[in-house]
Amino acid sequence: MINIRYALAGAMLLLGSATLASAQQPTHPQGAKGRHARAAHGMMGAGGARGLFKGITLSDAEKANLKTVREKYATQQKALREQFKPQMQAAREARHKGDTAALRDLWQKSAGQREQAKQLMLAERNDLRSALTPANQATFDTNVAALQKRIAARLFDDRLNYQFMTSHFRN
Repeated sequence: MINIRYALAGAMLLLGSATLASAQQPTHPQGAKGRHARAAHGMMGAGGARGLFKGITLSDAEKANLKTVREKYATQQKALREQFKPQMQAAREARHKGDTAALRDLWQKSAGQREQAKQLMLAERNDLRSALTPANQATFDTNVAALQKRIAARLFDDRLNYQFMTSHFRN
């Protein structure tokens, strides 16, 4: 009879500890979060331009038009990414070394390429908008305005953080 009690007590202890262990596991998935995740996938995040189509139900004709627009710009975007690779690698190495002067220099040298990428993105956005019906264009415009507001707020926050860090933690 005593052996049954010990076995029962051991089983309850084992079950209780397993329950506690599972309750202490994080509920969110592991991996990159926040700004670092967005940075890894570009300014608009992993979703790309999909946020611009929030609240829009596309017809089959609109889907076909959007696909054509994306295919039109895909080769140009790929060429720009290939063109940026050496600068991105150099920036990664400079960041790893903590060489801010090299980063500043790379940033200035890549101004033309960044402007070219921005113009390509704006041209694609305008063509995407043109592929929509007038009703969907209004929603698209609202989504673009919301995106620009989020980007401006994030840049403002980054500037404030930079000012705080440089004024309080100088060498």
